[in-house]
Formats: sequence, structure tokens, C-alpha cells
Amino acid sequence: MPEGNGFTLLEMLIVLVIVATLAMVAVPGYLQPMHRVEATQAGACLLELASRLERYRLSEGDYEGFAIDAADVACEARLADRYRFEAGVPGEMGWAVTTTDPVAWQLRVRADGFEAGMGSDRDCRALVVRDDGQRGVMIDTSGGVVTDAGWLRRCWR
Repeated sequence: MPEGNGFTLLEMLIVLVIVATLAMVAVPGYLQPMHRVEATQAGACLLELASRLERYRLSEGDYEGFAIDAADVACEARLADRYRFEAGVPGEMGWAVTTTDPVAWQLRVRADGFEAGMGSDRDCRALVVRDDGQRGVMIDTSGGVVTDAGWLRRCWR
């Protein structure tokens, strides 16, 4: 049987296994910084929404009825496929896309599925900003907010 100049099937399979292994190692190393950048952008967008909410109060007289989707914030639309922006009342568990209290508010941003853009673990549920300027991190599903600076840095750089 004459020998050809091509590759054997076994050689091709070995090359494919090596390439797949390299891709499995390289892709997470590339995606992690990208998620951190998006998380930082989401945090900045949350602060921009808070600013728009304050302007809404100045024009309307109170906070009730501010719709996040209608706030015309470009970053919210750009991040909408990965992050969810919501409004609530401090001390209450409910979250919606419209503010319901005339005198108090809190806004939060959370990644869809919780893992995108967050810290290295899944403890970082959402970033929260309140009407008194307080920022915090929701670290579990109970709705409690931790205001420790270490948690803020760990979850939302």
C-alpha cells in the first residue's frame, strides 16, 4: 500500500483533542474579565438610573410611578439581555420595573442567572442603591442587603 503525504485519522483526532483542551482553558480566562467589565457597567448604569429617578421626583413631585424601562437610559437597554434592573421599597421584598412608593425607593441590578458578571462565587445576587445613598449587595435570596465595602468590591468591582 503506498504511503500518502496526508494525515491519518488518528493524527487528526489527536490534534482536535489538543485544540479542544486549549480552548477549554483559554475561554474562561477570556470571559471572566469581560464579565467584570459588564458588572462595572451595570453598577454605573444603576447609579445613572438613580439620578434619573431623582430628576423624576423634581419634575413630578414624588417618586411613585417612575418606570425604569421608560427612563431612556442607553446603558439599561444595552445591558438588558444580561442584567435586570428593578425598583422596590426599602424594607420590603417586592421588586418591579416601576416605583410604587412616593417617598422612598431602592433600585437593584442583578445578572440573569446570577453568575454573569458577579464575583467568583454565586453569593453575589444583586447590587442595591437606596434613596439615602446607601449601596449594598444582596448575598442571598432572603432580600437582606449587606453594606460592607468588602462585599461590594468582591461582587461588583
